[in-house]
Amino acid sequence: MRLVERGLDRRVVIEAYARYDCSKKGRTIPDFATWDWSQANGIDEAMRRAELKTGVPAGYLLWDKVELTLSDLRDCAVFAEIFPAQPQKLGLIEEAGQLVRWRCDPARPWCQEIISGHTLDEAAPLLLRPAVKSESPASLYIEDGSGRAITLVANQDKFSCSQTLAIGFLGSKPDRSSAFMQQHFRELLNVVHQE
Repeated sequence: MRLVERGLDRRVVIEAYARYDCSKKGRTIPDFATWDWSQANGIDEAMRRAELKTGVPAGYLLWDKVELTLSDLRDCAVFAEIFPAQPQKLGLIEEAGQLVRWRCDPARPWCQEIISGHTLDEAAPLLLRPAVKSESPASLYIEDGSGRAITLVANQDKFSCSQTLAIGFLGSKPDRSSAFMQQHFRELLNVVHQE
């Protein structure tokens, strides 16, 4: 994983994520100037009203912008319900042969693009956080329930091993005041990602 920029404020990350999410769902981008950016819980409430992903985006004060290769994606955990009864680490899912049958939802705009060999740029960032013990042996977790990272690995023959496949934002400084982080990811409140 190559570090592009360290210490980005959560507003930068949330705005980038919201532009992507709103464009794929055909929704209007919220008026971020009216948001109170000082508290995670208030940001979560504003995101809920805007029908955006709550929790982890507001749960980190600072983020690092990174470039992700195939090996980086293999070291990440993915949403457990996509491959029930499998380890969450994408590389182990691949080793178990589970990606041979994996097909992304063709209705998703990115599906055919990835199958055709296109990568994810800054307009479609992935959100990542450090993995928790239950996601071991993965190092990171991808907040991507739609399966873009899985589709990239499943179509690895379209890419070179060292090629940047996606731009991501990695949570680096958790917000201790976030009710979401306290409730769901208490073990991450002392974790600061080191490159």
